[in-house]
Amino acid sequence: MRTRAWTIDSISTRTSLLPIVVMIALLGASACGDNDNDGEEGNPTPTPTQTEVAAPSPTPEPTAPPQIPCPEQVTYIVQGDESDLDVGWTGIYFDQQVGTGGALTFAVDCPGEFLGGCGECPISGPITSTTVVDNQRCVNASEVPCTSDTDCPGSTCGFFFGAPVPVSGGGVPICVTNLITNDVTGTIIPEIGAGFSDLDIDLSIYNGLAVDQPCPICDGNGFDTPGVCRGGPRDGAACTVHGTTTLFGDTSFDCPPNPTAIIGVTAVPLDLTTGTSSIEPTESCQTLAGSCYCPDQERPNACLDGSCTADAEGAGTCLAGPMDQQCASEPFRGCLNDDDCAVGDTCESRTRECSGATDASGSTVGPLTRTGEPSTSLPLQVSTFCVDATSSPAVNATSGLPGPAGVVLPTEICIFPSCP
Repeated sequence: MRTRAWTIDSISTRTSLLPIVVMIALLGASACGDNDNDGEEGNPTPTPTQTEVAAPSPTPEPTAPPQIPCPEQVTYIVQGDESDLDVGWTGIYFDQQVGTGGALTFAVDCPGEFLGGCGECPISGPITSTTVVDNQRCVNASEVPCTSDTDCPGSTCGFFFGAPVPVSGGGVPICVTNLITNDVTGTIIPEIGAGFSDLDIDLSIYNGLAVDQPCPICDGNGFDTPGVCRGGPRDGAACTVHGTTTLFGDTSFDCPPNPTAIIGVTAVPLDLTTGTSSIEPTESCQTLAGSCYCPDQERPNACLDGSCTADAEGAGTCLAGPMDQQCASEPFRGCLNDDDCAVGDTCESRTRECSGATDASGSTVGPLTRTGEPSTSLPLQVSTFCVDATSSPAVNATSGLPGPAGVVLPTEICIFPSCP
């Protein structure tokens, strides 16, 4: 994992002083004879002799430390292998990864001039990416880079937050794209790496290709390498890897999902922050008396007894079950025994997860919270939001939509004109 640390503490001041040498020698002589020195002839009073004093060498002025200008742009690059995405109320689409490589670049306008005094700097954008991946694409043809709508006949030009994201659980796969839909605003404090962004996205959900390949893949050899699309409407076409995942292969803007497979578009206020994001259970559940997080949410959780035992952030488990049989290395794959898993993998039982502590009646009583962490190299950005139902009953029932979502995104921060 590459990091770039840029703090004012990394600047050292070096000064040196030349020694000043002063030598004084006094030469004296005592009178001959007795100790009375009367100045008579024959006993002259000796004249003291004095050596010259060397002039002090001039002291050089201390060298001022170099001043680093405040950033004019900032790029956040998602480190998806350490990410965590929980979607819906059933717990089946929990612990998903969003993939590595998604990035957004913003313009920065600091009130100060140099690091150490930049202050709280407004951000705006997105602007042209400083990474090797051009995320400004035609909305209905993401394989086409663009700079304006004129580059996209019959479509529009927009910024995407990363290549398609594969999600799979309970035998029901989906493929998700994330299109920025607003002029993003927010702030960053460069000296500590804290910030937030008012970030709206259209989260488009597509039926997945297979449980182990929800999205079309680009079969290159790692990030930013060439390959060929496998699956989707551009199957067999040339591509470049724009996102990597550990479970579902590498994805690319050049390999979009099939437009006929779309089952829903949700407008999401992603609003990433290095602080705290939370949603309160202020909505009435649809099939259970009590409180839920999102409008039209059916129930708080899928726990057999309706009770979710959760921590302060609302991440919990169904202690009374259900228990899910899943392959250990491929948790998206259900199993009855080891033979249902890949060679070398094992079938194991896992307690179902849930979101939001509940009271004795099964009503949600606490917030769903995610807490970020400022950093000048790898800030942790978080968000909580609601996801609407799709047009697929299978996806809605499996994931628990409409329902809440929480995401934790470790991001590499880069303030240079060219980033990894």
